[in-house]
Amino acid sequence: MSPAAGQFGSKTAQTDFEQAASRSVRAALEFSASPLQGSPTSGVHSAGRAVMQEQKTSVLVVGGGVVGLSSALFLANAGVAVTLVERHPGTSIHPRAWGWYERTLEIFRAAGVEKQVLEAAKGFADHRINGKVVSLLGTEIGRQILPDADDLRAITPCKHVSLGQDRMEPIVRAAAASAGAELLFNTGLIDLTQSADGVDAIVVDRVEGVERRIKADYVIAADGARSPLREKLGVGAQGRGAFRHQVSILFRADLTGPLNGRRFSICQIENPEFTAVLGHDDTLTEGTLIVTYKPEDGESVGDFTTERSVELVRAAIGDDAYPVEIRDVLPWEMAGIVAERLRVDRVFFAGDSAHIVPPIGGYGANLGIHDAHNLAWKLAAVLAGHAGVELLDTYEAERAPVARLTVAQGGLRLAMRAGFATDEQKSQVIDPLAMTLGYRYTPGQPIHPSELTGEPGTRAPHLWLDGDLESTVDVFGADFVLLAGSDGQAWVEAAQKLAARNEVPVTAFRVGTDLIDRDGVFPTAYGVAADGAALVRPDGFVAWRSSGSVDQAEAELATALSSALARTDIA
Repeated sequence: MSPAAGQFGSKTAQTDFEQAASRSVRAALEFSASPLQGSPTSGVHSAGRAVMQEQKTSVLVVGGGVVGLSSALFLANAGVAVTLVERHPGTSIHPRAWGWYERTLEIFRAAGVEKQVLEAAKGFADHRINGKVVSLLGTEIGRQILPDADDLRAITPCKHVSLGQDRMEPIVRAAAASAGAELLFNTGLIDLTQSADGVDAIVVDRVEGVERRIKADYVIAADGARSPLREKLGVGAQGRGAFRHQVSILFRADLTGPLNGRRFSICQIENPEFTAVLGHDDTLTEGTLIVTYKPEDGESVGDFTTERSVELVRAAIGDDAYPVEIRDVLPWEMAGIVAERLRVDRVFFAGDSAHIVPPIGGYGANLGIHDAHNLAWKLAAVLAGHAGVELLDTYEAERAPVARLTVAQGGLRLAMRAGFATDEQKSQVIDPLAMTLGYRYTPGQPIHPSELTGEPGTRAPHLWLDGDLESTVDVFGADFVLLAGSDGQAWVEAAQKLAARNEVPVTAFRVGTDLIDRDGVFPTAYGVAADGAALVRPDGFVAWRSSGSVDQAEAELATALSSALARTDIA
């Protein structure tokens, strides 16, 4: 191996980073303000700019990554006119996020893309080694075999999958386009103003140079970690900030021989001269090498020339002459921040523009998709006139605490990975299933999904059903859903009358008649008696429940719907 390989990611740099990570998570749940630079105004059009075209849409999504595309998919599925602009010509070629949690698959299941995702992920099923090697062709220092996927059928119909974001985004893009979303790639946002009536955006076709004015009711800013919209609107961020600076070197090489039958989930390259992380795809012909650099020592992204990048990849493989082709070099920061605000008037921040999560645990992209899912049904309800505009205030109220907790958990896991976590810090780490299937929109810690009981503000528990629908997860997604017990016909009738009288999108089922609970556990799982009921939001979270019958079912349910939809006229 070439000695030059030790220039970046040295042992000293790694030790400094681990110490910094340890210091940063001593108070992982505390955030100190570090405002970003930018004007607090919404922007002003440049004088004399000629706008060639004009169009209207209900929601403008800025950013065509997995969160922006998911936002467009969810909105289009809900019948909302949505336009997405993305300055790059296509989706990312970098794997970026590699793992997708069960809750994300539940959301994609409701959106109609779960089968495509599972098919695309088949080749990664045996990538189960967390390893540490001197180089792929060198000594193996240690390995951990990840267990087969736990049997989670009691808590979810879905499973965790591994799949690079470069493979996920085209799936979501195709589904969003098929659902009717307008997706404008090679199109950059260059100006935006807000008024009481809506948002006025100026975008430009980066190929033709043609400008277009887009008038929208609302904007979702999914424009990444450096979010120009967040900066433009003067929104600061809280948190640790950057832990370290990294580059992802995307390369092509035949890794069949060097891997020697192994399939890594994560492979750490570690020797006296070189430290990095390597990931590979299921074809064994493409990989990503993640290397740290230190600006404080005069290192920069510019140091990673094609020649230098080839040297580093060859050092990771362990052969100075191995055939390697560099596809791209992507700089990024391992950081932990949450935006001070997730909304500025008609602009909502989602994904990395709202929060950056340390990658240990793989929460970041999943968290962003959950943002989009929470926001999409609310925008759809307000735009359709089914909800009051105050419903949109609940986006930040619900998602910001989840974001802060998730960023903190990423910091704690980073400390554990670095080996500097104290016993107290280790005790604060929350099970990933609780973080992803058991987070809540009421005060309190996440709940392990096996312990969910239908409490309002938590995810509605999964139950297996007999019939065309396999799970209660398949019932949620479009409308509010009322699930009543076997003796809850009064609740079903109340829901039907209120829906017809108030134009409220509610579908009601009696479990045991309309839906067959295969295991007969609905009352226990949802915390209701046979004559009780639970009201579930379109995003699959419980909005309200009554443990049993009441004298005035219509009035009780009308109050619940009024609260859930921020309306005062439901009666």
